[in-house]
Amino acid sequence: MEAVLSFIVQYKAIILFYLCIILFLIVKRKSIDRQAKIILLYRMKLGLGWMDKYAAKYRAWVVLLGYIGVGAGFVGLVLISYLLIKNLFAIFTTPTASAGVSLVLPGVNVPGLGILPFWYWLIAIFVIAVVHEFSHGIVARAHNIPVKHTGLAFFGPIIGAFVEPDEKKLRAGKDITQYSVYAAGAFSNVILALLALLLLAGVFTPIQERMIEPTGFTFVSYFGEDLPAEEAQLSPETLVTGINGKATKSFQEFSAELQCAQPGETVTLLTLEKQYKLTLAESPDAPGKPFLGISNIRNEFDVKEPYQAGWGKALYVVIDWTTGFLRWLFVLSLGIGLFNLLPLPIVDGGRMAQVFLHNLRGKEKGERQYRKVSLFFLLLLLLNLFVPLVVKLF
Repeated sequence: MEAVLSFIVQYKAIILFYLCIILFLIVKRKSIDRQAKIILLYRMKLGLGWMDKYAAKYRAWVVLLGYIGVGAGFVGLVLISYLLIKNLFAIFTTPTASAGVSLVLPGVNVPGLGILPFWYWLIAIFVIAVVHEFSHGIVARAHNIPVKHTGLAFFGPIIGAFVEPDEKKLRAGKDITQYSVYAAGAFSNVILALLALLLLAGVFTPIQERMIEPTGFTFVSYFGEDLPAEEAQLSPETLVTGINGKATKSFQEFSAELQCAQPGETVTLLTLEKQYKLTLAESPDAPGKPFLGISNIRNEFDVKEPYQAGWGKALYVVIDWTTGFLRWLFVLSLGIGLFNLLPLPIVDGGRMAQVFLHNLRGKEKGERQYRKVSLFFLLLLLLNLFVPLVVKLF
């Protein structure tokens, strides 16, 4: 009982949010459309006038960006497909390889990134969905294709949005028009990710760095069993402040010093409490390079005195929150953009692949080929998601 209460308290915001979603679905149940038995759609007219207004005002620019998005979309489709195949091969051939695909949900520890805070996730998903779906709608309207509805989509715990253009008129249009409408969402997500990265690297991170004093780095867990850090009993969350007598204030500084050593060499790590002697292993990802066997590394710091109270503290909290949000917005927007380019039936890349194969092989043969391709990539995606989980059990 105590464990259940602890779980509820820890994830109260997430639980409350999904209870609100369930209540919304119950109240609106007569307006909910079910597709494929497991996908729920709630249609609206929200934003249609806004799409008409801006598509008409900036028609030439929207059409041009839509065409650019087609090229970027096909490049992204090939890239994400290659990365999935490459990652699956690495999972089977390299026992220590990390999963390249992960569900990014609030409260879940994402390998290499940490735990996604609920409010970051909620706000980021809202922004990403609006940008993605309204981009579809604006490009469609710029080509004089009617948009019938906007709406919300529910697929288990995954919540999304959609824009519903007139499919008959869209399919009757030119191939380049269809490609540009389908690619618009993913292309806009990639642009949003780059914008977030630009703000993060060019504005907020430099401001935050002036407010803090680096103190070293910690790590959350061991990378694997019987590796140097674990054998030396260097505990997770220990603050590492240097190596071989040289102080380092960040993992980047520490790593630069570590790269001067060789696998098999003994080094001394400095911490606040004591020194640890480790015999370095060889990196599983970079043969010939030294390896400590730690993961989920993060730099630690102290906030400078002017920002520990009053308006200075308030300013630091805003900068720190925005920096964290932009980091996750970049990750989520880029990830969702690339995912939508996969040749799967439920996403934009699948529609692009379908149009391409219909034109290449004819409608009937192309459709059969498309179904085979989409089934292959669905299986590939599921293997990337679940094989690493099964491997951990053994």
